[in-house]
Amino acid sequence: MKYFDKHVQGLRSAARYAAAGAALALMTGCATNQNLYEWGGYDAALYSTYKSPETVVELQTKLETHIAAMTQAKQKVAPGLYAELGSLYLQAGKTDEAIAQYNKERELWPESRTLMDSMIKTLESRSKATPATSDKKANGEVTS
Repeated sequence: MKYFDKHVQGLRSAARYAAAGAALALMTGCATNQNLYEWGGYDAALYSTYKSPETVVELQTKLETHIAAMTQAKQKVAPGLYAELGSLYLQAGKTDEAIAQYNKERELWPESRTLMDSMIKTLESRSKATPATSDKKANGEVTS
C-alpha cells in the first residue's frame, strides 16, 4: 500500500506542476500577444475609404507615412501594403510610382511575384503604347 501511496502522491505533484506550467504559459501568451505585422490602422482607413471614396488621398498619405515609419524602424512592411499603395498611385495616374511599389511588394513577398509581375508587365506595355497614341491625339489624328 505504501508503494501505491507514493506513486499517487508523485502523480499529484506532477499534475500540480503541469497545471502551474500551463497556467503560466497561458498568462505569458496573453501578456505578449502581439500581431505578426504592424498594419498602422490600414483596415480602418480602407473601410473609411470604401464608405467615403473622397478620402482616398488620406488613405494614400496614411500608407506612405506608415511604410516610411516601418522602413525607418527597419521592420518588415505588412504583406499587401506596397501593392495597395501602388494601386492608389495607379488610380491617381502615377504609373511609374505604381510600378515601383509593385516591385517592392514583389521583392519583399515572393509569393506575390506572379501577380506583381503580371501587373508590372501590363503597365509597362501600356506605357509603351500610350506615347504614340497621345502624340496622334495631340496632332489631331483620329485612331481607329
